[in-house]
Amino acid sequence: MGFITKRKKNLLNFAFKPGRPGPAKGIKRHYKKRSNSYTYVRLERSSFEARVAYNENILTFRDVDGSQTQAKPLRPRANRIRYVNMLRLPASSKVHPDLLTNKVYVPALLQSMMSSENKKHRLRSDKCKGDLVIDGSASVKWGLGWRERLLCTRFKYVGKHYKLYNEVPSSTRGRKAAPINVGSQIGVASTSIGNTGFRRILNTTNIIAPSPLAMQKQANKVNTAVKSLNERSMCDIRKNLMAENAKIDPILVNVEGDTCYNNPIFKSDATPFQAGTIAISTMCENNTKNKQIVGVLVSNKLCRTSSMPRNKGQPVQCHNHRGHYTANVSERNSIVDEGKYNEVLEDLISQDIKISNFTCDGDSRAIQGGVQKSHGHNVGHLRDLRHLGNSLKRDLNKAPFSKGMLKGHSKCNIRGRFALSVKARCIAELKAAHKKLQGDIITLKMVMVNVISTIILCFNGYCGTSCAKYSYVCAGTNRQAKNFMPNNVKVKMVDSDQSCP
Repeated sequence: MGFITKRKKNLLNFAFKPGRPGPAKGIKRHYKKRSNSYTYVRLERSSFEARVAYNENILTFRDVDGSQTQAKPLRPRANRIRYVNMLRLPASSKVHPDLLTNKVYVPALLQSMMSSENKKHRLRSDKCKGDLVIDGSASVKWGLGWRERLLCTRFKYVGKHYKLYNEVPSSTRGRKAAPINVGSQIGVASTSIGNTGFRRILNTTNIIAPSPLAMQKQANKVNTAVKSLNERSMCDIRKNLMAENAKIDPILVNVEGDTCYNNPIFKSDATPFQAGTIAISTMCENNTKNKQIVGVLVSNKLCRTSSMPRNKGQPVQCHNHRGHYTANVSERNSIVDEGKYNEVLEDLISQDIKISNFTCDGDSRAIQGGVQKSHGHNVGHLRDLRHLGNSLKRDLNKAPFSKGMLKGHSKCNIRGRFALSVKARCIAELKAAHKKLQGDIITLKMVMVNVISTIILCFNGYCGTSCAKYSYVCAGTNRQAKNFMPNNVKVKMVDSDQSCP
């Protein structure tokens, strides 16, 4: 053994030697549990995404008061119900799950498949006692239509696929469209529901719904065809009006039009501008009782194809990108531009007819559009009675009447009922006079002067000789036409009230 220093010798004497117990043997150690110990929870992915919260880039759970809980989330596990498990056959049954749903078949094609496959099965094996059943695992879906094949339960016989839906004849290559898919999209386009609502109806009736992408592609084709069909139909209506019009100029037609927007009613006052992104301008002929539509213009600001790259910072504008585009109005332009819409709409219908009189809601911007710039003649501007009555009602509600004119416990209610009564009386007088005078506008303007003063006297309590002489709806018997006023309330007008609003 070599030389050992004094320090190393002391270390060898006090060090642990083999065969001897350690210094910590027999000593019990007690660990105190922390009161703020965390519990770790592993939820399913759907519950994890619904409950997890971020706090400084750390996943936590929130209590009802917003504070952090003692539970810590672990990595979520897969959902219990998976698509693979849903498609597996149950152990207690040999029937495929798709065969337990409702499917749409053409009975004649189903009958043809059954008869032809039965003959082939007999020719293949005469002594086979198996049954021919539909092979649910080999079903091919084409929207709402299906292609099916039969197989034998005992003998290894498998038939070919049969189309159990009709096809729309087409000159293009590829698979033909099914009438049931085209018809369903026509029904969706003609109702207020969309593809999402239609799929929900199919799923609740246990019918396997088509995929959303397939329905959207079919809708784009069907809506294009429906649009062209409606344009041809409106063109035929305009040509029929030219042939049936009994005026001197056979191409002059009276029309009425308005523009509606997709703004929600419950948030219509959230912005000073029109809270809409889609405007639909419609013009109807006013020569016949049918009121047929002669022109439609849809103005849209929304385009999903261009909005997706625009949200990522790419300067993409509609009409300058690939794919399907739907926007025809820039986002910077105002959606409330009835003059421009009517100008474009008038250009569309001016190839067949010219407008003689245009009836609208009294908005000057509508008449100042292309309607006023018709081909070489002035267009008459007529007001709609419904909008005229609503404007009169609003003015009466805001009119500065005297304090003693209307008396009652609830003056707001009495004032509103008074406005309704005046509105109904004026509209009734105008309609009755127009009917009696057979639409003579010049004579109508002359007689309306006496009718207005008669209405004021009638509401002021002097219903008698004046109503019997000048009114068209009141016979002077203190029974006003369509009166919404209470019987015990009397109107006391002064000179300033008669000149309002």
